Parts: sequence; structure tokens; C-alpha cells
Amino acid sequence: MTRYIRAVFVLVFFVTATACSSRPTVRYVTVSEIKASLPAIPVVAGFDIDDTVLFSSPGFYYGMTNQDGPDGKNKYGPNPLTSKIFWNDMNGQFDNFSLPKESGKALVAMHATRGDKIVFITARDSSQVSILPKIIAQGLRLSNPVIVFTCNAPKKDFISANHVVIYYGDADSDMDQAIKASARPVRVKRSALSTNKTSY
Repeated sequence: MTRYIRAVFVLVFFVTATACSSRPTVRYVTVSEIKASLPAIPVVAGFDIDDTVLFSSPGFYYGMTNQDGPDGKNKYGPNPLTSKIFWNDMNGQFDNFSLPKESGKALVAMHATRGDKIVFITARDSSQVSILPKIIAQGLRLSNPVIVFTCNAPKKDFISANHVVIYYGDADSDMDQAIKASARPVRVKRSALSTNKTSY
């Protein structure tokens, strides 16, 4: 791993054995250090998507702030995240404007070279049309990526069902759900430009 990668793509690793502890111990680690800490045999690596491997704020920003509906109101209603129309647009169009994160690319590449199985577990709603597999495949250089949509349900059971050993996410809930599923939680720093300012 180059010095540039070490300097820029800093990750936050939560070292804690139980959920709901008073204050988890936090230390910063590099991709190389994570690789060195993994078992010699292949494992299942799980990834959140938004703000973890993709900078997807452009689509979410439009969805949450547009005034393109009747009388200048939000076209997706008062709560866009519960709108099937929004998710059809987000998954089917807006991800064209989502950027793969360099840290995400480095992590996915590391696991791919190890021969690990990679699964993406997102709280997004599913939709009739989704370009997300194409965006993930192109941006992270993976063929036929496995993507699980939890539709805002807790991720614990999905992490367990996929036998995930290490799970990467940006939010408090990602860390909590990984711990509850007995997976190793690794937090990826969220971009300062992200429109998501909660659960961090």
C-alpha cells in the first residue's frame, strides 16, 4: 500500500466485544493493517454502500430538497425516504451521479485479491429498476456484485445469514448491527461533504 493510500484512506476500527458498552475503544488503521489482521483463509467481507463505498449524496440531496412537485413542494412527499418513487429514481437513475470512494476501492480490492467473498448489505429500499449493480461493478471493479437490500430493516440478520466475518460501514448503526451479528466492525470515515450528518 503506498504512502498516499496510507495517508488519505484512513479508517476507524472499533475494537469492542459487546454492543451498548459505555465507550468503545477507537483506533485508526490502514488497509494494509486490516489485511495483515485477517485469517489466512478466505472470509466473507460485508460492506454498507452509501458513504462507505459510494459517495451518493448528490441523489439523496435532490431527493430530500427538491421543490419540483405541485405548488413547489417536494415531488416525493414530506418523507422521501419512504417513497417508492424516490427509491425507483435513486436506484434507477441518480446513482449515475454516485462516485466510488477511493477508500472503498482500496478495501474491496484488498479483499478481492485475498479471494474473499464480498457482499454489499444496504438499508436502501429495493426498486423495480436498479443500476446499482452496474455502478458497483464498474466503480469497484467487481463482476456480478452481490447486493442485499434490507429495506430499512436492521442489518443484523442479513449479516448473520451471509456469514459475514468483517463488516464495513460509516454509521453507528452499522457498527452496532455488525457487533450484534458477531462480525468484526470496521468504520469507514464519512466524507465531510456528505449530506448525511446523523448517526456518526
